[in-house]
Amino acid sequence: MNESSIFQTITATALIGTQRQAFTPISTDGKLGQLLASVDTTNQESALLSTVAIATMYQQAGQLPITNHQLPIPQPCELEDLPRCGDRINYYLSLMMNGEQTQLLPELLDRLAALGQRVHETSLPSLLDLGKRQSDLREAIAKVLGKRGQWLAAQNPEWNYVASEDESVWETGSKAARLMWLSQSRRQEPNQARQLLESTWKQESASDRTAFLESFSDNLSMADEPFLEALLDDRSKEVRRITVDLLTCLPESRFCQRAIARVQDLIKLQRDGNQPYFTVDLPEAHTLEMLRDGIEAKSNDHQNNNQIGDRASWLLKMLTSTPLSFWNQHLVMSTEDLVKAANHSQSDRLLLQGWIAAAQKTGNLVWLQALAEFSQEESVNRIAGQPLADSLILDFQQQAAEIHLLKNPDLAFSNLFKSLLFRHKTIWNEEVSAIVLEVIITTLDRFITTSQLISNYWGISEFIRDAAKYIAPSLIPAAKEQALAVSQRLQDLTLDSENKKEHREWEYMQTTLHKSIKQFVDLLQIRQEMLESII
Repeated sequence: MNESSIFQTITATALIGTQRQAFTPISTDGKLGQLLASVDTTNQESALLSTVAIATMYQQAGQLPITNHQLPIPQPCELEDLPRCGDRINYYLSLMMNGEQTQLLPELLDRLAALGQRVHETSLPSLLDLGKRQSDLREAIAKVLGKRGQWLAAQNPEWNYVASEDESVWETGSKAARLMWLSQSRRQEPNQARQLLESTWKQESASDRTAFLESFSDNLSMADEPFLEALLDDRSKEVRRITVDLLTCLPESRFCQRAIARVQDLIKLQRDGNQPYFTVDLPEAHTLEMLRDGIEAKSNDHQNNNQIGDRASWLLKMLTSTPLSFWNQHLVMSTEDLVKAANHSQSDRLLLQGWIAAAQKTGNLVWLQALAEFSQEESVNRIAGQPLADSLILDFQQQAAEIHLLKNPDLAFSNLFKSLLFRHKTIWNEEVSAIVLEVIITTLDRFITTSQLISNYWGISEFIRDAAKYIAPSLIPAAKEQALAVSQRLQDLTLDSENKKEHREWEYMQTTLHKSIKQFVDLLQIRQEMLESII
């Protein structure tokens, strides 16, 4: 009986079960037959398992190594040029790769890269496997692999997302490796990255074109405009959508100039005594040029759960694509005065909606600050409810506006608030960290003082847990101290209420908030210990 027949017999016996059919020793020739014949059948189940063990061992011991003289021998790995991280850091790295406090892994990898260190050799396979599963970690992983890690990644097709520094990866690499290389090139040599993408654009699939184009939000400039203008005719709807978003962030582009030409005669500044306000005319007809610029003939927008008309939808899209700086220049008014005029009781609210959408799409925090500060509640809610686009550039004015927005109590814990803080997943500076800490402690203090239910307490609890990952290292001790103090006050708090339903809900909220604070403190403690061990 050959090996295949032996395993078929064993499988059949196992499926039927030794209680229904007695197991008899398998007979075959040679040494294997002698071993199988010696199996004690007194215990049927034990006999079956012994037979499986013998047959499996025999098969493995008899295997010959695979040889293929046609395959080239790989070049040996280059000598390492980076120092290896310490054993303590390798301990934390192992914990994180095994699922404990994984959210701290980006900070650990970034800190190692900043210090010019590489991970321990024993961590390379697990770390490369993790990058295969989590694309957002790939760039951070690539920076700490060292020469051996780069060499190892090249030997396994599943790890070839690690991009080579050689641009040949654009021709030979996997999609993941090409995307990683393109993203890095956009930050370092944006023109070279664009030219390479242009050279292969027609051969790329629609999904690949979409993924590659999204990287253009880094170092976007007018040098990209001719390429992007042509993509308004791309056959992929998703590519055209991303192209419109990118061109909206280039005020001098032909796309934005067409938007200006469409709206400048439709928005009129009027006066009620000394108070300016705006009137709005809707566009009369839809054109092919509008369709090319992403303005659909039929409205698919909903405002306050009611579908707006097609012509209003056209104007809203036009306003969203019009550079906000145009209004300052065209009307010779400050942003603050423009927003105040748009909030006049006689002004058409469509203009404010368009400005809010334009500010959010282009990441214009100066305009968002004015819109949030001088608009009515409905508009502030709309601002708070939408996250920012990825085109945000923080110059001096933008940074100042960001601080004002984070300090605005009407925006605390909103989508905009969280978008400002979490969009880049980087450690906050001391000023931003202090603001976030104050918002958290103030909110919890108010709950403790008033004992009033918080409608969005679950979202606040989630925010508190996430915030621990980004607090500036220098503020970790103070953050732990303040959080522990408010945690104790929260734990000691009791509600004097005869309403059982309200009491249960209040206790559940108290427990949820207390648990999130504990997780906040625990994570800060682990971060502190981890960072202190990096030398």
